[in-house]
Amino acid sequence: MSKVNVEIENNVAIVYMNNPEKRNALDEEMSKDLLDNIKALSKDDSVYSVILTSSNDIFCAGADIKEFAEGIELTALEHYLKKSIDVDVLRIVDILNKPLIAAVSGYALGGGFGLVSNAHIVVSHPNTRFGMPEINIGILPYVIFPYVKKAIGERNATVLTLTGKVIDAQEAYRIGLVHYIEDNPLEKAKDIASKIASKSPMVLKLLMDCLNADRAHESDYLALLRIVNFSAKDLKIGVESFLNKKKPQWQGK
Repeated sequence: MSKVNVEIENNVAIVYMNNPEKRNALDEEMSKDLLDNIKALSKDDSVYSVILTSSNDIFCAGADIKEFAEGIELTALEHYLKKSIDVDVLRIVDILNKPLIAAVSGYALGGGFGLVSNAHIVVSHPNTRFGMPEINIGILPYVIFPYVKKAIGERNATVLTLTGKVIDAQEAYRIGLVHYIEDNPLEKAKDIASKIASKSPMVLKLLMDCLNADRAHESDYLALLRIVNFSAKDLKIGVESFLNKKKPQWQGK
């Protein structure tokens, strides 16, 4: 069964993440499915706008920590070769190059926060929680940081990155991550996407080109820092502590 399902109607595509047993964690299989579908939609001239959501009540809880732990043992070269999946999935807005709307509920943590930050418009359920807790296990959200910074500003992005704080939908709205808070986020997202899809596809493409022109170099550099961080002993300590529900004893290495 695919971990990502797509419906297309009236020039709007709805992408459903469907990995409920892992709370829609971005494991390698779902990341690949999501990327493959986003690439296909980027080439589909009948699709003018795209909604990213989930088939259940949790948007995306971030990385699959158990799978992530296995990645600590990979070499820098192996991480570089995997970049086309586990890095590119966190910058889908540039690959899609079409208006992207996120309909969010439950949790949007880590990579899930990154996917929300990729979106041009975000509709959240009132009970959604958002955060970037990566620092608690000894790594930073390198790949998503340019998107987070653009979405909520550098100072807000820095605070959330340094503290790992989880915020509610109202706070996410206050800092500009969320644009609408609705009891039925998907229905509101469909309404917005339909209105966008009624515009000139040529003008939409020009706007996307304009918006996406300035992130590539920063994103590639931060992806390199991510590879360096994977060689740190503190990351291994942090992940093992998380999995064993213990307080990490950092070594600063």
